[in-house]
Amino acid sequence: MAGLPGRKNEDALGLLRGVADKHDVEGKGEVALPSREMLGDMLLEMGRPEAALAAHEKSMKVDPNRFNGLYGAGRAAELAHERGKAATYYGQLLKNCAGSHSARPELLQAKSSLSRN
Repeated sequence: MAGLPGRKNEDALGLLRGVADKHDVEGKGEVALPSREMLGDMLLEMGRPEAALAAHEKSMKVDPNRFNGLYGAGRAAELAHERGKAATYYGQLLKNCAGSHSARPELLQAKSSLSRN
């Protein structure tokens, strides 16, 4: 019997956590997306916003002010009902992109979330 989708998700999380833990100790070298940030994104997609927020916050200690990290942390905080944290991360994301006239959905989500607070 092939693995169940839930089991495959847990296997993927385990593998990615191992890589992220290794990068925390040894450094990540030159990678396009930090593994801890990828872990946060995966957890968010799996409906685990609290764990996703923790992963994004840990990633930002090493790679601060990354667009994806700030957005991921903001979205995870929003879904975890951590309004203050969501406002902080979304606010920093918008500050970093000040002057941009981009219509990226992440920026629209950040603006929308902040306007509701």
